Order: sequence, then structure tokens, then C-alpha cells
Amino acid sequence: MMQAVRTYQWQCIECKSCSLCGTSENDDQLLFCDDCDRGYHMYCLKPPMTQPPEGSWSCHLCLDLLKDKASAFTEP
Repeated sequence: MMQAVRTYQWQCIECKSCSLCGTSENDDQLLFCDDCDRGYHMYCLKPPMTQPPEGSWSCHLCLDLLKDKASAFTEP
């Protein structure tokens, strides 16, 4: 997580806002990525989520990064 956090302006839990809409409103709807700690409202995601996920959750940025790293190992 530390490497990912160094790539953007990290926010403490009290200041955390949604990385998509930029607001901190409805903090009960904010999810935090387990890989980079960015915040996202469940309703800002595409597609929106209606319930928080069980277990760990990774944002689209981290999933894309992991996918790119995985493809680097599988390409000849």
C-alpha cells in the first residue's frame, strides 16, 4: 500500500473524500481501497454498489495496475 499511497495526495480518515466526485459528504457510503487507501462513494462507482463488499476491496485503478503487472509476466 505504501508504494501506491506515494503516487497521489493521501488523505487522513477525517479528511478522506471520494476520488471520483471529490466530496466527503455521505461518509457512511465511502469505501476505502485496501491497496491504495483512496476513498470512493458506493454510488459514484460504475456500476454503483448498493452494499459494501464483504472482505477486501480494490478500486479500479489498483485492479488495472494489477492487471498490467500480471500481463507483463505472461507476455513473451
